[in-house]
Amino acid sequence: MSVFAKDFMWGGSVSSMQTEGGWNEGGKGLTTYDAQGTTRFGSDWKDAIDFYHRYKEDIALFAHMGFTAYRFSLSWARILPDGEGKVNEEGLRFYENVIDELLKYNIEPVICLYHFDMPLSLQKNYGGWSGRQTLDGFKKYVETVIRRFGTKVKYYIPFNEQNAASLVTLLQLPPDTPQEEKNRLLAVSTHHMFLASASVWHLARQYAPHAKVGGMVNFIPFYPATCKPEDVMAARRAGRSYNYRTLDVFVYGEYPSDMLNEWKAAGITPPMEPGDLEYLRQAKMDFLAHSYYMSLTVKDEGDSKGNFNLLQAFQNPPKNQYLQQTQWGWTIDPIGLRLTVKDIYERYHLPVFTIECGIGVDETLNEEGTIEDDYRIDYFREHLEQLKLAVSEDSVDLMGFLTWGPIDILSSQGEMKKRYGFIYVNRTDTDLKDMARYKKKSYDWFKEVIASNGEKL
Repeated sequence: MSVFAKDFMWGGSVSSMQTEGGWNEGGKGLTTYDAQGTTRFGSDWKDAIDFYHRYKEDIALFAHMGFTAYRFSLSWARILPDGEGKVNEEGLRFYENVIDELLKYNIEPVICLYHFDMPLSLQKNYGGWSGRQTLDGFKKYVETVIRRFGTKVKYYIPFNEQNAASLVTLLQLPPDTPQEEKNRLLAVSTHHMFLASASVWHLARQYAPHAKVGGMVNFIPFYPATCKPEDVMAARRAGRSYNYRTLDVFVYGEYPSDMLNEWKAAGITPPMEPGDLEYLRQAKMDFLAHSYYMSLTVKDEGDSKGNFNLLQAFQNPPKNQYLQQTQWGWTIDPIGLRLTVKDIYERYHLPVFTIECGIGVDETLNEEGTIEDDYRIDYFREHLEQLKLAVSEDSVDLMGFLTWGPIDILSSQGEMKKRYGFIYVNRTDTDLKDMARYKKKSYDWFKEVIASNGEKL
């Protein structure tokens, strides 16, 4: 008998811009990704892996693997081309067709409403999330989606990795923006994002009371580089700042005191309209979703006051001698995943949903038209073994396990050779080729894992 629940969700997660293509088809508006043009790898976001035209083929492949859930993001600009005005019926119909195709195979659609791809007009007109008008546009978009999909969709994720999404807003600023102004705009954007996230809960309660809404973070366990108290404090600060503040707002519906104190000390407390805090307070999430890829080691690099520099921790982390790394320098830490779900559940007592996890590898098809990716099988086996312990020994209420990029997709930087999938897509960064799909060795392995509800690893 499996340690996982009978209704445990198995499947994969993707985003719209990394999969869809069809960038100027079906009435879609431009996004900030479309405006980037060619990436440093020679790819762009125009074709991705052409899910827009091949979704039936891809969903059939997922169904054959046994998927019971599929998390995908909607492109806001495909539904509201300018982010706020007229609704594009053709875009809505495309996503409804995708949802119907998933349901045909009894695959639960898990809808992510924002995955970093801001409609370009909102970025140009209002500065993206730093403008209150963007929040108004988001509410219209969310209401349109929730009312249209009705009982077909039971799970909504407002933001992909909301703690990371707020930091991504800084990438849209001119490079010469002073640091103080960056800090101010980050605080304003953070407030608007939390209100936007709350709006999904409110609108779901109004138009789809059956639906569950889950806040999502990119969770990173931070380990102290040594047992020196300053390093321990630095690791605690990193975890508090990056992971727990966002989760606190999801669960308690209010800003934690350390966050408010930080804003106040820096003179960057975002302007709030009457009713904002009550709106937040009412919208407490139904479950907590997270991505997990790695842990980081933290050394105290503070000034005399012990201030912790989070950005420094990401850019130049001390090497963890006990862990191996991927080709892209990310630590491989299965126990870190157990720590992640255990910490979230013990702290908040809400169901936890692991909705992104995976390993990116540079891969090439062999003569047999497949890839012998035993390293991927080992990676997932070790991570799933830790999740089983989290459920059986730590009593974590775990909703499911979705892998990132179950089919090869462009990476978040637009890199095709960083492949995560059980299914190989025949294209490179610069050559689209025929984009044919090929099953890797891990495809049949994961199929058996799902069929046994995680018993056969």
